[in-house]
Amino acid sequence: MANKKAETYVVGNFKGGVGKSTTVQMLSFESAYQTERKTLVIDLDPQGNTSDVLKLTAENFGTHDLPDEFDNTIWEAVRGGDINDSIYSIIPKLDLIPANISFSDFPDYMIEKYPSDKLAQFQYMEKLFAPLKDIYDVIYIDVPPTISTYSNAAMYVAEYVIVILQTQVKSLKGAQNYIDYMNFFIEQYDTSLEVVGIVPFMMQKRDSVDQEIYHAARDLYGNHLLDTVVLNQSRLKRYDGSGITYEINKNGKVEQWDRRAHEVFLSILDEIDQHRRLLSGEE
Repeated sequence: MANKKAETYVVGNFKGGVGKSTTVQMLSFESAYQTERKTLVIDLDPQGNTSDVLKLTAENFGTHDLPDEFDNTIWEAVRGGDINDSIYSIIPKLDLIPANISFSDFPDYMIEKYPSDKLAQFQYMEKLFAPLKDIYDVIYIDVPPTISTYSNAAMYVAEYVIVILQTQVKSLKGAQNYIDYMNFFIEQYDTSLEVVGIVPFMMQKRDSVDQEIYHAARDLYGNHLLDTVVLNQSRLKRYDGSGITYEINKNGKVEQWDRRAHEVFLSILDEIDQHRRLLSGEE
């Protein structure tokens, strides 16, 4: 029996600020810390927000061998054709391939390397990442919220899409645009990619517009929309500046605001697992 390849997810929406990077950060943390799966985050966003948050997370958990600045990023890996020196340990079982602003030259580099051949550009990235699928159990890819070489490469490499749906009209449209473009991309480049779940994010329980958008999404997407809703939590916003924490109080229990944040994403992780098993015929 062949070795099982890593489950590879791209997390997306064509609207910024909806919780896409937060979802990558939290799901990868829960995957490694709570379920002990060997997990990798590939940051394909030149803003590097996920790289910054995970670096702070490493400091919170006592990982002392990280440099002040990442010496080898995804940009060095792409240009050199070797991914190994760009992998950094964040916590046990969670690794990161970071990005920074230098990666903004990636689209031009791909055009120069493979002029007028987008498929060859995607296949180059697929070949670069292929060895990683034999090493890890799960891979999460973070991308900018645009139709771009970054998001296209991620779609080509991944097997599953997790769509983030903030309960706002523009985000609902952004999610639908993302799914429509995904279907176009699959047909255009003869690849396979499936929506494994749509995460309703930062909904205000008492806001009538939020409720209206949520029910519209339920009607539109049915069981693809997860039951778990990420409500507006200040702890998740704090993680942007502090890194992810898992504080234990004097009674030996997880501090309540950390506990609530982690419980939500553990529930999302469980639902994503259930959907994936159904899609792959395991259930």
